[in-house]
Amino acid sequence: MTALMLLPLAALSTAGAADLNCSGTISGRTVNSDVKVRPGATCTLTNVRVNGDVEVGRGSSVTLTNSQVEGNVESEDGFGRITLNGSVVAGDVEAERGGAVSLSNTRVAGDVELERNRGALSLNRVTVQGDLKCEANAAVPRGANNRVQGNREGQCARL
Repeated sequence: MTALMLLPLAALSTAGAADLNCSGTISGRTVNSDVKVRPGATCTLTNVRVNGDVEVGRGSSVTLTNSQVEGNVESEDGFGRITLNGSVVAGDVEAERGGAVSLSNTRVAGDVELERNRGALSLNRVTVQGDLKCEANAAVPRGANNRVQGNREGQCARL
């Protein structure tokens, strides 16, 4: 009888550890794993809590609206677009060697690093508790009304 009781508990714990592959819209739920946006896919997260990271693949795009990420938002080389609006990221936002990035009305507890991107970069009403670092982007990042508790570096020095 004891073995029967433990088996369902083991199944529940391993089910929560699997990554969630996103290529569509997820709304109004909690995800207890990393969210992976596979190469070429588009993922929209609205009113979602992610207890893990959001990983954006090559050629893919992600939009987070009124959502919370307990880890990082990270990109692979060649991502298409990252958009965060009205969201909270407990870790870092790292977008390197990709396309466009738009952050608005968003709070980041760690650092924001935008490096070697080729698309438009916009930061408006963003609170960064760590450093804001922008280097070697094709377009100079634009924005206003940002609060940075750490250092403002490179192309983001005046944001």
